[in-house]
Amino acid sequence: MENAVIDVNPIQKVVNRNPDHEEQSKRIIRKYTLIASGASLLPYDFVDVVSSTAAQALMIRELCQLYGISYSDRLANVAFWSATGSVATKIISAAVEALVSKGGFGGIDLTGAAVAGIYTATVGEFYKLHLRDGGTLADVKIADFADYFIEEIKRGDLSMATFTNPAVLMRQLNV
Repeated sequence: MENAVIDVNPIQKVVNRNPDHEEQSKRIIRKYTLIASGASLLPYDFVDVVSSTAAQALMIRELCQLYGISYSDRLANVAFWSATGSVATKIISAAVEALVSKGGFGGIDLTGAAVAGIYTATVGEFYKLHLRDGGTLADVKIADFADYFIEEIKRGDLSMATFTNPAVLMRQLNV
């Protein structure tokens, strides 16, 4: 029997696995998650949509800078998908509020802030993993993001408790 040569090249190239990048990316995601969540507490319609869109776009820009990925040529794409996701979170917030009693803290309803924060954190984590593993903004696929989001739910990382229990929310957001 001849010695077989086994190709040991990884299927997906891993180019940016730097421990400093991991910690920096967590700080970037946490910062913009808190900004999106906090802005969602303001009692003005669609301020949360505009602020979440801006927070996500700026977060993705910082993650691109961290991983040395070009951002400027995909700015319109990022802004469009951030806005689309922010509108979706507004709709999800309304649905969650309709399903659960007003779970406020001192009279403040946290549902919108929870949904905006969770969505922003999920977007950040998805982009971090994508960019860290050699992806660019040119090869991001919405289907991949949807798969990632569904996996978060299946693993139990996202549940109704995340939206209704401030302690669970803070743990999920690593705050």
